[in-house]
Amino acid sequence: MSSERLAIQLMIVQGVMFAAETVMIHQIGSRVSVMQLALVRGIGGLLLAFAFARNIGLGIVRTRQLPLQLLRGSVSLLYLWVMIYSFGHLPFADATAISYTQAAYIAIFSVLILGETVSRSRWGAAAVGIIGALLIAKPAFSGWSSIYLVALLGTSLNGLSFVLNRYLQREDSEATTMLYTNIVLVLGNAPALAIAALPTPETILWLPGVFLFGPVGMYAGIVAVKHASAAMLGPFTLLRLVIGIVGGVIIFSELPDSFSGLGAGLILASCVLSSRASTPRRPARGNRRSAKWPHREDRLRLAQLKLS
Repeated sequence: MSSERLAIQLMIVQGVMFAAETVMIHQIGSRVSVMQLALVRGIGGLLLAFAFARNIGLGIVRTRQLPLQLLRGSVSLLYLWVMIYSFGHLPFADATAISYTQAAYIAIFSVLILGETVSRSRWGAAAVGIIGALLIAKPAFSGWSSIYLVALLGTSLNGLSFVLNRYLQREDSEATTMLYTNIVLVLGNAPALAIAALPTPETILWLPGVFLFGPVGMYAGIVAVKHASAAMLGPFTLLRLVIGIVGGVIIFSELPDSFSGLGAGLILASCVLSSRASTPRRPARGNRRSAKWPHREDRLRLAQLKLS
């Protein structure tokens, strides 16, 4: 199995896990505070990191990139808070549409941070995927306010955390990144233990889903960027929308309208386009000889051989 194929499969797993987590959160509703849910998710992530690191032992905590690891965790924490704020103050469709512009941010940060060369096909794939997300979410964008700008900037944080996953794994394991990210999430949401009431018995039944599905999805995404470029995987972050539509058809017999169906098709097309696009490589310095026109010294050797 090729590395890119494995990365794509992991992104599909992430989409399924995040979609399942969304169902759990929807069932819980407002009966549990967001900080409590984030705390449950963070604790689950910590335990999962230790479970995957059983062969590493204490090596899971060793890193020469501690400031970057903490930055990655802080970026995830800030994105969570901004996401909560935007979904609480914007129309749901508008906030959903803005959240899926992350595919473009991933491509931008791939160039700025990783030094990757993003081909035109992958820029186009990101644009097609975002259009598909807009068709599914159907935002109105009425009553423009500064909250829209906050939501856009917040979505960039999610794209940044995705790219940092790949940057950190140049030295650290995926388990180490998972560990430090969730340490920050747990510490950042720990005040929920003091300021929020305990969950009701009806909601406790759904909490194991948040505890499991979210962390597994996060880990799948961290491992995926180890095996493929972040820019190539960007459109695959939109698969959660398609999986949600398929789940609605299978579980609730809810048929999507024509715009949602077209949007899902565009997202799938963007994933195919991105996976098939080649990554352009910059020629190394001092090694830019044209294959059609041999170097001057090579031409002289060829002439001498013909004369002899």
